[in-house]
Amino acid sequence: MKALYYLGDKTLELREVPEPVPGENEYLVKIEACGICGTDVSAMRAARDWQPFGHEIAGVVDAPGPGVSHLAPGMRVALESSSACGTCARCRNGRPGMCVGRAPNFWGQPSLGCAEFMNAPAICCVPYDGLDPVAASLAEPAGVALDMIHTADIGIGDSVCIAGPGPIALMALALAKHRGAARLACVGRPGNNARFDIARGLGAEVHDIAPESVARLKRAFDHLLVATPPSTLPRLLPMLSFGGRATYIGIGHGDATISFDADDFHFRKLQLRASHATPALYFPAALAFLANGVIPGERIVSHRVPLLEIQRAFDLLRDPANGAVKVVVTP
Repeated sequence: MKALYYLGDKTLELREVPEPVPGENEYLVKIEACGICGTDVSAMRAARDWQPFGHEIAGVVDAPGPGVSHLAPGMRVALESSSACGTCARCRNGRPGMCVGRAPNFWGQPSLGCAEFMNAPAICCVPYDGLDPVAASLAEPAGVALDMIHTADIGIGDSVCIAGPGPIALMALALAKHRGAARLACVGRPGNNARFDIARGLGAEVHDIAPESVARLKRAFDHLLVATPPSTLPRLLPMLSFGGRATYIGIGHGDATISFDADDFHFRKLQLRASHATPALYFPAALAFLANGVIPGERIVSHRVPLLEIQRAFDLLRDPANGAVKVVVTP
C-alpha cells in the first residue's frame, strides 16, 4: 500500500509499504480522508528522521485485532489522536481531560493518516454516520476548538475576538456564536480572503492584526481566543476589557518566550488560560456539530487532494494567495 513519509517540510516521499496487521486491542482502518494540520507543517521543518504523516483522520473499520469486537467491519470512524487512559487517578476522579496516565494513541505506527491503511487503538476509534468522511476528518481540529471554548467558558452575551483565522479558530468562532456570544470579531494577517469570508459569514467583524488596527480595539472584548504565535500575545492583551480572559492554543516554533506588563494584567483582573486538547476529547460532540451545520465543514474544507497528488496539497498551503482554508487528502 502507499504511505506518505516526510523529512523536513519540503522532502516528501510516497512509499510502498506492507499493509499493517492489527495488534491486540487495535483495529485496521481503511483511510477515507485526512486533513493537513498547520502545526504539522510547522513541525515538519524540525524532523531529523523520516516520519509518517497525518493525524486528522476519518476511515472505515477494515478488520479487528485480537481482543476487540465492538466495532464491525464497514463502520465509519473518526480517530482520536490520543485518548484518556481511564485508569489514572485524574481519570477516575472525573477529570479525563487532565489525564496523566499512559494515554492510548496511534503515534508510532508505521503509517498514519496520509496512507491507505493504518492501525489504531480501539479506544481511539469513534463511530459516526450521516456525515461525509471529508467533513468527519475535521473532528480532531473541531475537538481542539471545543476544548478552547470550554476552557474560555464563553457565556451568553459575551464579546469574543478570535486571533488568527485558521481552521481551528474559524470552528471556535462558529462555536462561540452557537454558545450565545453577542459580538464576534476576527483579527489576522491580510492575504487569505477565503478565511476572512468565512469569518464574516459567521457574523464576525474582520480586522487586520497590525498594531495600529489592534489599538483601535482597546478593551473591546470579554474574550480573546488566540490561535496565533506567542509573540502576538502582548499586543493582543490590551484588547481585553476589565476582567477579560485570553485563551491560548498557539504554539511557538522558536519564539515561545514573551513578556507583558504584569501590573496592567493584575489591576485589570485579566486571565490567561492554556487550552491543550490532549487527550483528544469531545469527538461525539464535534461530529454532531459538523453533521448539524453548527460548524460549517463544507466551507472550511476548501480543497480535496488525492494522495497521489500530495505535493500539490502542501503547495496550496504554502501560498496564502491560493485561498486554502483546510486541505484534506483522500486515497
